[in-house]
Amino acid sequence: MNCEELAQLLPDLVDGTLPAPMLAEAEAALSECPDCRRELEAARQIRTFLIALQAENANLRVPDGFEARLLAQVHGQRAGLELLDLSSKAFIMWLIELINLIGAFIDPDSELRASGTQLSGA
Repeated sequence: MNCEELAQLLPDLVDGTLPAPMLAEAEAALSECPDCRRELEAARQIRTFLIALQAENANLRVPDGFEARLLAQVHGQRAGLELLDLSSKAFIMWLIELINLIGAFIDPDSELRASGTQLSGA
């Protein structure tokens, strides 16, 4: 199994839903590739972060496919994995604002607009 194939399995690895034969193959690949191990750890951190973020912000709706797109970005920028610090309060606040902003553009009638929060300085 190569790195690209393993990257496609990250959500299932994080969920623990890979069938046993495929899991054994993925674990063998992970044992040989430190970059893939870091990528799996980043995927686990992202999942944990998104779950905690949604638990703390009941009105926050993460768009469908957001996690998969984020994982694809992580995979595409492997060199930056060492710099990924999901525990940073600044990063968390930035991500909350980003998700809310994206949600406001996708669904203009969202809770954000209904609450009177304005996105522009006007």
